[in-house]
Order: sequence, then structure tokens, then C-alpha cells
Amino acid sequence: MSSTFAAVDMTVRMAVHGWLILELSNDSEFWIGIYALLLGIGQFLFSSLAGTLTDRFQRRNLLIIEGAISTSIALLMTVTIYLEVLDLWMALAVAFFIGCLRATRFTVINRFIYDIVGPKRLVNGVSLWRVSTTPMMIGGAMLAGALIEWAGIWAAYALITASLAISLPFLLLINVKGSIDSSSGHLLQQTIEGLKYTSTNPSLRILFTVSIVMEMLGFAFLVMVPVMAKNVLQVDALGMGFLQAGVGAGMFVGTLFMATKGDSLNKPRIVFLNALGAGITLIIFAFSRSLPLSVFLAGAVMAFLNVYDLTLGVLIQLVAPPNMRGRAVSLHSLAISFTAVGGFVMGGIGSIVGVPVMIATGGIGIVINAIFRRRAILTVHEYNQCVENSVDTLAPTGDDISST
Repeated sequence: MSSTFAAVDMTVRMAVHGWLILELSNDSEFWIGIYALLLGIGQFLFSSLAGTLTDRFQRRNLLIIEGAISTSIALLMTVTIYLEVLDLWMALAVAFFIGCLRATRFTVINRFIYDIVGPKRLVNGVSLWRVSTTPMMIGGAMLAGALIEWAGIWAAYALITASLAISLPFLLLINVKGSIDSSSGHLLQQTIEGLKYTSTNPSLRILFTVSIVMEMLGFAFLVMVPVMAKNVLQVDALGMGFLQAGVGAGMFVGTLFMATKGDSLNKPRIVFLNALGAGITLIIFAFSRSLPLSVFLAGAVMAFLNVYDLTLGVLIQLVAPPNMRGRAVSLHSLAISFTAVGGFVMGGIGSIVGVPVMIATGGIGIVINAIFRRRAILTVHEYNQCVENSVDTLAPTGDDISST
């Protein structure tokens, strides 16, 4: 239940804040790019520290603190927008802090799911979490769009504030206590240790570099949803809500597929195939000029992206040793911050050549990257498999025993 209400802080807030930036900047794609960049800078700078905090402290307590801060910021946005005292530079500054909070929530909640379900059911656990977020991503997106159209953006932010506040008490009902890294050393030292480890782990390096490309060229399309709605499809805020709801529906379908599939030894293959599918559907989405067709295609893109991202996120945890899992997840969050680079480029260059052209270019880049990185992706192994393989290598064979 907590995740269901807190999900308003994901794509719904991103779309609402993007619509706010458009209104404050006279529909400028360039300022949408700046918004995405500041959002990503916050997430980039805070991801590694969030990973260290996740390994060192109880995850539930961190989620409560993050939720309280997010609720306070949403409330502040509601009041300042209603009083008409919010300027463009203020909205852009808030984007930076939203990025920091997104890094914390993403890292902590993925590691917390591991505490609750363990490694064997991690795919199911992450899938259940993402399924729980879809009601708000679909219904919340449509309601937010309607509120903007009927009352103003302040009403959409009031919805975000209320939903975040409702999510907090449910966290108090969770009593799961996971293992924490109680080793000595300050946070900066542990953060550096985590970065050193991830840089020397081949599987993590492969997943990280693949993820950077997917975030820059694929997930960046989420930042452009308000632009596609308002400037390309030329629909109102309600139409933007429908387009955002299509994204939520696609996420639901992809998550449901993974929930029924469960754990699989072919996770690297799933990552490859869905990255390829996301690139192809993104190209088609870029050239749609029909709202119903765009809603369907946005859902298809998100379905592929979600299955890819869910599987990659699980793999990132499973290729790392237990005491490093929080910092490994932060690597995923760090990669997600590169969505900002993609959004900035799409907004900046898109203001000259057109956002649809940039989205299609991103899809082409994803297809090329998936094909060229296929062999590397398929070499990724989980941590337990690596340990077992090393043990098998060190263990004496029957011939060795008989010869001694």
C-alpha cells in the first residue's frame, strides 16, 4: 500500500513538473531539457551516497525520512503555485532536490525488497512492487491531468502531497530488519570502497554501461511526454494524462509478465531482447500523430523498458556480494541519472530539429547498442554462480585424489 500511494512521486510528478516548466517557459523544449538535466544532476551526485546509506542503516527508516522530505517539498510546491509566487528558476531548483530524493528512494526500496523476499524470489518481489505502483501511474496520471485542466497545476501537486502523506503510515507496519554493514569507517570512505569494487567487477561494468545508453536514449522519452502531448500531438492536460496513463499501463503489462515468469537463469537474454524491442517501438512512437495510437505505443515502449529495467536491476543485486548490494543498486540509480543527459539533448536539439526526430534517433541508437553489446550482456553471471564456479575450479578432481 505504501508503494501504491508513493508511486505518484515517479512518473506522475515528472509529468506534472514538466507541464509546469512548459507553462512557466512559454512551451520551451529547451527549458524542459534544463529541467531534465538538473533532475539528473541531483540523482547523479546523490546516488553513490544513497547506496552507502542503504548498506549502513535500516532501509525502512531511510524510506520514512525520504517520504517525509518529499511530502514537505510537494506541499511547498502546492502552496507557492496556488499563491502564484513560483518562478521558473524556483521550479528548476526544486528539480535538483527531487533528483536527490529519487536516487534515495530507488536505491533503498530495491535493497529493502531483497530484505523482505530474499534472492530466489527477488524477481517476484520487484515485480510485485512495480505492480503496486501502476494504479497511481495510470489513475493518478489521468486524475492529475484532469485536475490541471479543471483547477490548475496547484491541484495536481495537492494530489501528489496527499498521496505521499498517505504512504508514510504503512511503512511503520513493516518490521523486517535486514543485515547492515556495521564496519568501521565514515560514509565517504565506504562510498569510495563501493565505487572501487563496482569498477573492478566485470558484470557490474557491463550492466552499468548498457544501462547508461538505455537511460540516455530510451527512458529520456518519459521527460518528453509533456512536450509530445502539448507541442506535437497538440492536446490539453487531459490528453497528457491519457498519454502518461498509457505509460503506466505498459509498465503494468511488463511487470505482470515478469511476475508470472518468476526467477530465470536467462536474465541476460531477457535484458537483451527487451532492450531491442524498446528501441524498435520507440522509433514507431516518435512518428505517431494520433493520440490513441501514441497512447498504445507509449505503453508498448514502457512495457519493453520495464521488463528490461526490472531484470537488469535484479541482476545488479545478484552479481554483487551481500555487503555491497546497496552500493551496487546505487550504480543502477547512477545510470538512471543519465536520463537527464538524454532529456537535455532531446530538449535542446529537439527545439531545433524537432523532438520526434530526437526520440527516433534514440530508438535507433538503442537497437545498435543492443546488437553490438549482445555478446557482452550474455556473459553476465550472478555472484553465487561465480562463487560456485570458483569452488569447482579449486576442488580436486577424482584423478587428482587418486594420484595422491
